[in-house]
Amino acid sequence: MTKVERHRWIARTVVQLFVVGLLLVGCSASVEPPAPIQLRLAGSSSMQILMDELAAAYTSRYDWVTIDLDPRGSQLGLEALREGAVDIALVSRELSADEERGLASTVIAYDAIAIVVNDQNPVDSLTIEQLRGVFSGQILMWSEVGGEEADIQVVSREDGSGTRAAFEAMLMEGQEVTTMAVVVPSNEAVGRFVQGDALSVGYASAVGLPLGTRAVRVSGARPSLQGVSQGEYPLVRPFVLVSRQDGGEEVRSFLDFVLSPAGQVIVGQRYGRVK
Repeated sequence: MTKVERHRWIARTVVQLFVVGLLLVGCSASVEPPAPIQLRLAGSSSMQILMDELAAAYTSRYDWVTIDLDPRGSQLGLEALREGAVDIALVSRELSADEERGLASTVIAYDAIAIVVNDQNPVDSLTIEQLRGVFSGQILMWSEVGGEEADIQVVSREDGSGTRAAFEAMLMEGQEVTTMAVVVPSNEAVGRFVQGDALSVGYASAVGLPLGTRAVRVSGARPSLQGVSQGEYPLVRPFVLVSRQDGGEEVRSFLDFVLSPAGQVIVGQRYGRVK
């Protein structure tokens, strides 16, 4: 190899090494992990079981995303969304036109509101009319609806609860729940109260009822997954995710996942699917 050839070989080698270096830098840059993202959700306690499952599936796919969930009630969730404190509100009822103004709502599932009694209660079925009488305070004794000669203790949810709003809209026809009702702050609290009081009756999501309680039939139908999916059970409400119309790419990505086949498989394990 002549001196000129040696210089040319060295020059080519330097150029090749430089190009390889640039490629390596480009490759290393392309596999940089995305920046951490936090999604903030707040609202209906009835939706917590489902949202925990959906959030776990989503963050297992996209491990740079964390999802914080605050089950503070549907109304407070909407207020937090409007104040900018959260990205998505969880609402377990239909929204009014005023509530939906300026926001985007997405129905993701359908849930049965169960009429919950203690296991020791012999009453197994109630009509809509009987339930309206019980929860309005017009029917005071279990014997009036086929049970024992004992006082009925009504259990209701707090103001601002999506479950309460949906229950009243579907059942009460403008009547108020009796002022003698015990008011509790969550579905779990309804279950615990009924579990400990054989004469009580309340309403809650049909999913996650505690031992010692059961759901009665309403107009002959059980609040089962089949009863919801086939339209047999009369007390069914939507689960809704509400966001700002300019909620951002990550909010849209999460909503797309929830409505995707993978998300709806998770929904369909316990709730009525929308797709």
